[in-house]
Amino acid sequence: MPFLKVIKDSYVKRKTEISKRNGLRHAIFTPKSKKLFKGYYRGEWKNDMKEGRGKMLDRDGWIYEGNWLNNKKNGYGVLSKFSKEDHTIHQHYIGEWVDGKKQGFALSWFENGSMYEGDFCRNERHGYGRMWHCNGDYYEGSWRNDFYHGLGMLVKANGNRYEGEFVKGKREGYGTYYHIISGQQQYGFWRNDYFINGTMSDGDFRQSALYPTPYPIPRLELAYIEKSQGTDEIIDHDQITKSISPECSCKKGRKHIIANICVSVNTCPCLESIW
Repeated sequence: MPFLKVIKDSYVKRKTEISKRNGLRHAIFTPKSKKLFKGYYRGEWKNDMKEGRGKMLDRDGWIYEGNWLNNKKNGYGVLSKFSKEDHTIHQHYIGEWVDGKKQGFALSWFENGSMYEGDFCRNERHGYGRMWHCNGDYYEGSWRNDFYHGLGMLVKANGNRYEGEFVKGKREGYGTYYHIISGQQQYGFWRNDYFINGTMSDGDFRQSALYPTPYPIPRLELAYIEKSQGTDEIIDHDQITKSISPECSCKKGRKHIIANICVSVNTCPCLESIW
């Protein structure tokens, strides 16, 4: 007869299947003893695992609200923490998750007040991102395993800026350091955060520098050499007089002197002041 079907599953197995949590549940509390808070999960279930939208508070005060898959954070979610001192909730991470780990584009805040905006991979800053440090520094560029790595720009709190290559959080490779305060730029090869070899020159922003440069361009002087009658005669360097004659053979007209603008001293004696 059709209603006399053979039941192949055991009674225990059938009861287990019936008791599995599916759909929306108001609150499921953690079975372990209370630590700081009484942890709970409120959200959707599938086959006795968190799946879908849900919110969880653990016993340490961490709050996650977002998507779940197979009992793990997966998709878009917000991670916050409840502060027992001032009784406020501080956001720590807003972005993508994969298999319970931070992965994808996100915003992240740190305990010391720093902030990061960019890519994550397996809970580490990896890819392209921007970082606002609590001491006033700013970095924008490539990251690898939580370090500056690749091409990037680091702006110090005093305004000085480095643009170039980084390796494991340090300046390494070719790059340019802009001394904003003194108005000079330093280009060359760096290793382990130290400048190894390169050049120092005045930048285009030299006129707007706050302070004079510690590496001034030296003053030039005219050297008059008396010609020897013999072409093969060696000139004694002690006979060379380095002096500026008041009678200059320069035929150029007098140039207009712009007041209150600091530039290098003109070596032509036709001008009697700084030009």
